[in-house]
Amino acid sequence: MTHSSSLEVTDDENKNYGFEKESEDDQSSCLELYGPYPKAIPVPFLTVTNEGREGTTPASSVLENAKSVFDCPPDIRDVGTPDEWIPRDGRLVRLTGKHPFNVEPPLSILNEFKFITPASLHYVRNHGACPRLTWKEHTVLIGGPLVPVHLELTMDQIAAMPTRELPVTLVCAGNRRKEQNMVRQTIGFSWGPAGVSTNVWKGVMLRDLLLRAGVSVRKMAGKHVEFIGYEDLPNKVGPGPFKEEPWGSSVKYGTSIPLFRAMNPAYDVIIAYEANGERLQPDHGFPVRLIIPGYIGGRMVKWLKRINVIPHETKSHYHYHDNRILPPQVPSLEESHKGQWWYKPEYIFNELNINSVITQPNHNDTLVVASRSAKDHYEVAGYAYTGGGRFISRVEVSADGGLCWNVAKIDRKEQPTDYGMYWCWIWFAYDVPIADLDGCQEIWCRAFDDANNLQPDKQTWNLMGMGSNHIFRVKVHAEKTASGDPVYRFEHPTQPGQQTGGWMTRPDAKPLSAGFGPLVETRDVVASESRMPIPSSKLSEERKISYEEVQQNRSEESCWIIIKDKVYDCTEYLDLHPGGIASIVINAGDDATEEFFAIHSLSAAKILEKYYIGDLDKSSVPSNESNAGTQSLEDEMGNKLALHPKKKISLRLQEKIVLSRDSFLLNFALPTEQHILGLPPGKHVYVSATIDGEPVVRQYTPISSNSVDRGNVKFLVKSYKPNARYPRGGKMSQYLDSLKEGDQLEVRGPAGGLEYIGNGKFLIYGKPHFASKFNMIAGGTGITGCFQIASEILRNEQDETSMSLIYACREEGDLLLRNTLDEWAAMYPDKFKVHYILSSKSPSNWKFSTGLVNKSLFQEQLFEPSTDVYNLMCGPPGMIREGCQPNLKSLGHDAASMFSF
Repeated sequence: MTHSSSLEVTDDENKNYGFEKESEDDQSSCLELYGPYPKAIPVPFLTVTNEGREGTTPASSVLENAKSVFDCPPDIRDVGTPDEWIPRDGRLVRLTGKHPFNVEPPLSILNEFKFITPASLHYVRNHGACPRLTWKEHTVLIGGPLVPVHLELTMDQIAAMPTRELPVTLVCAGNRRKEQNMVRQTIGFSWGPAGVSTNVWKGVMLRDLLLRAGVSVRKMAGKHVEFIGYEDLPNKVGPGPFKEEPWGSSVKYGTSIPLFRAMNPAYDVIIAYEANGERLQPDHGFPVRLIIPGYIGGRMVKWLKRINVIPHETKSHYHYHDNRILPPQVPSLEESHKGQWWYKPEYIFNELNINSVITQPNHNDTLVVASRSAKDHYEVAGYAYTGGGRFISRVEVSADGGLCWNVAKIDRKEQPTDYGMYWCWIWFAYDVPIADLDGCQEIWCRAFDDANNLQPDKQTWNLMGMGSNHIFRVKVHAEKTASGDPVYRFEHPTQPGQQTGGWMTRPDAKPLSAGFGPLVETRDVVASESRMPIPSSKLSEERKISYEEVQQNRSEESCWIIIKDKVYDCTEYLDLHPGGIASIVINAGDDATEEFFAIHSLSAAKILEKYYIGDLDKSSVPSNESNAGTQSLEDEMGNKLALHPKKKISLRLQEKIVLSRDSFLLNFALPTEQHILGLPPGKHVYVSATIDGEPVVRQYTPISSNSVDRGNVKFLVKSYKPNARYPRGGKMSQYLDSLKEGDQLEVRGPAGGLEYIGNGKFLIYGKPHFASKFNMIAGGTGITGCFQIASEILRNEQDETSMSLIYACREEGDLLLRNTLDEWAAMYPDKFKVHYILSSKSPSNWKFSTGLVNKSLFQEQLFEPSTDVYNLMCGPPGMIREGCQPNLKSLGHDAASMFSF
């Protein structure tokens, strides 16, 4: 055996043996086929609201001028973690708290980009801290007892070899796991249905590397190629079953595949160093990773360090204690160890199973059924994938509980390889007749591949919660809008991570069985696990611990955490924690409730009980919260900000002005006269209150401004009284109407997807945009969103942006802020114009429009389509979906130029 860094082939007999290598000249250009690739610059959140769904973002100039991921600041949730050096996109849904980084993109992001996912929005599965490696210094070692010539290759040497570039869909083995966690808690955290992404990967064929190291393609039976990553990870279970190679306290992430698969060029196993035309991002394995098309993502080792050819399956810790689908009769981690289930080869999860998911409609999307609508169909869309190089042959959609299935249209972007293999998802669409939604309870989808594999009707629970691929079901609820229009609301099974919502979260929506007998007996157990408080020792019940004392114990030497208002001293448990020390210490001295329940079950809570030391003195927690920083925030000008993204603030009502029979102005005092609210133009806040014993949260946009209103914030509110259609009326608006001077109101923000920067520059979910002209369409109280941006533009003499506003209401008395709007139109005729339309009752001398918003109205009053024209809409969902969007599109406005508040 010899050692070398040479790239010469040492054994001519291995060059072919029936396999023809695909040359670069034979490869079609991926960029021509699948490009241009979406931008990979992340949009970090500097503050976070709404369960992590929203946040403030860096200045547009930062994002516009960023040349690489490292030109952006870190996301606020990474500050203080080992990964704070990595800028990450704030829109990614965090599944395991602060650390380690495990995320999936919102389903809406996948639906927006479809075939190719932006690299910065690709899902991520990290077991620990991301290694900080360099291209210049990192090397890959090729060795093992069956390798004649051991190699140590630099990244430049690897990149100089013949390349293979192809799109591959990566899927986490736990995709859709939360649906299983709603039946019975698995030992895994709650992936939603977006643990899947597709990039175009570029690298070197593994086969080429092994041939250069002299590996033979003869007599491959039983032999494996082992892959070992760079990072050190905690040992979950002790020394393991292999006495000759016991596992230490820390282990490497590793796995193996049969040598035959590695050497067969049809399987396209590559060592990749680029994604979507750029070098890998740190979370995706920079500088080099393994890609095994058709396999689960858990086998594709990131930060690859060693490749070994060995005479047996690997003995790596993570190859056995991860990515297994055990039978449902193994209900707990304890039982799995007793039966040695982890070492039974028949339960390994390698090749992907078939799956499909509905991405449109998204969770809580609504469809208003307007009598005058020309649309008679509603598009249901989603993705489907399978494994083994097979292709999705069809996708079917049912709106009647599976009695009738309808074949969807498939958008097949991927070109098959020269070996006839398919490695990517497809996207499907089916137009459901609106009439079919009448009485419809659920919309289902299922996929078939070319081997006639299809998704099962019902899920089968397993301990790791892997391989969830049962029929995806979206519930349909027939409801009414505030104006009485019939509306269909769509509800997905779950929301990812700790985000709330989904029909499976309700106990009465659980399936009758999930592979281990009737669930009647387990239903109460599952419900109690998801909601139960952490048990506590009676010995410590009387001790009250202040928040300040907890914060003083935030190190490895003294590590206290708060979970559900109970305090635990975890110092002695740090070395025993299967997830490692860092994931506990990172939450030391603070509230870890969300992080704990994201990944732990009832058995973990029982372990924690012995470390309980007392209850949190909730009166010592500043400002109604126990886990957010309480320091006063300031903007770049030194202004004190009242809003805090991590907590609610309480505002005192100092003035109420009645404007009409059902509208009024509320003026709330900020903490001091020097404070500004801290709400960027285009954003809104969440107002919360307990009404009739239940929590109610609503979005409101103030009409005041940071630049002129100091010490106060003003809300314009229309009160919706009880009527025949809505006997209870508007809960929050009536509550606000009942407030008296001196009363308090809880507010949290900023929130919302749009932020106006100035001079025509604005952000949509962190992405920079520009417009010289805004078309604005407002309905009812939706005027406040448009009013806020218009006032900001008109207040700035240097801002030359023009606006044309259409304001729709039922009758003239409903028009809010009309005097101000008319004054603006008179004072700024070159920058602002307004037109009104009434749908119900208009005076005899009415000089504006009547009826519903329509195409001819838009054609007369709005700016024509152009690359510098953007359309802003704020109003009832029915008006937006049925009146605004279709008519704007028919006039030539692109969907990308529309935003609805």
